[in-house]
Amino acid sequence: MKDGNFGHSVTNPSHREVLTYIASLVPSESPPSPTVLVLDDEPFVRHAARRFLKGSGYECVEAETVDIAMDVLRKTPVIAAMLDMRLSDGRTGLDVLTSLRALPEFREIPVLIVTGSILSDAEKAAIAKLRGFVFFKPEGFSTIVNFLDHMTGRDQSG
Repeated sequence: MKDGNFGHSVTNPSHREVLTYIASLVPSESPPSPTVLVLDDEPFVRHAARRFLKGSGYECVEAETVDIAMDVLRKTPVIAAMLDMRLSDGRTGLDVLTSLRALPEFREIPVLIVTGSILSDAEKAAIAKLRGFVFFKPEGFSTIVNFLDHMTGRDQSG
């Protein structure tokens, strides 16, 4: 029997049985976006990084000092860290990288040291020894996000 509104009958008149369709909208809970720590003492840089990371499917937690960064890391699981090398309090992203590698849960995450400074040979060697990666400002955020995607297995291009 044809139902003029929907094209098919849901009742078979010869058997007097009703066929019931139940449609439910089950919200698909997608996994939370991976979170990246951004440590920079310049608010504009943190803001720009946050906007670009969020637009690329990452969540972002921010810190302006080493102490705040370490506190955030104790409370928030992250899959990667972007660290400014030279901070206004005299400490460095290398200080955080050193601390991260001492903690089992952060031994293998990608850590990017982002700097506008010239690094000494000793700093370069220390970063390499701790399996950090150096990006020089004004490296584009798209390059950094592409690198993060590759290092965290989110790269879908290949």
